Amino acid sequence: MVKDPEQTATLVLVLPSGLAENWEDIERRHRRWCEDNGLRPLWTAPQLDPVESGHLSAYPSLEGSRARRAAVGSGLLRRIALFHTVTAFYRVQCWDDGDSWKIDARTAHPRARWHDQLLQRLCHPRWGLPMHVAHRFCHCAEPDTFYQWNHTCAFYFAGHTTCDDDPIYLRVHASPEGHDYNRQIATLRQVGAPEDWMARAFPQQAVQHHDQHHQAERLR
Repeated sequence: MVKDPEQTATLVLVLPSGLAENWEDIERRHRRWCEDNGLRPLWTAPQLDPVESGHLSAYPSLEGSRARRAAVGSGLLRRIALFHTVTAFYRVQCWDDGDSWKIDARTAHPRARWHDQLLQRLCHPRWGLPMHVAHRFCHCAEPDTFYQWNHTCAFYFAGHTTCDDDPIYLRVHASPEGHDYNRQIATLRQVGAPEDWMARAFPQQAVQHHDQHHQAERLR
């Protein structure tokens, strides 16, 4: 939501290849569905709906909290490339739980590698977010620590300019998902994941197993 009429927002969507519809067709079809079911698509409205304005006025503290979380979410979105350029996460999920942004990441490596590079860049004093890691629960980098699959590293952030804690909570799971990555690799192949990134994110034998299995299925 952009409150200032002089401001504009641009949303760029990258859709996987092979779709029968382009973005304009999908948006047009969804808008028609809303109208046919008595709903008014708010993304076409030039200003806030009266119901929306009334809600903002009725719950000022709640909306203020949402605005702060929206600013953090906007900052995360503008740095979204970090989650694949400096990490080896094969899946990342993010959601607003009402108090903070929760980020749940999974890695195919037995130790949660590269999360420190992400933390350094997210908190970079020049172009990172205005926050720092306030609490850290992670022992995967300690060489003598007993380690096993399903280990989770957790990081709680705090803002530099406010007293609010936990604007972001990051969890990194060393999750093999049964040591079977075929479904994940197939999805990433479908959306055109680069070969060098695939080699970094997954064990070599996992990619080879998937490719051999896929080739065998095509020959049947």
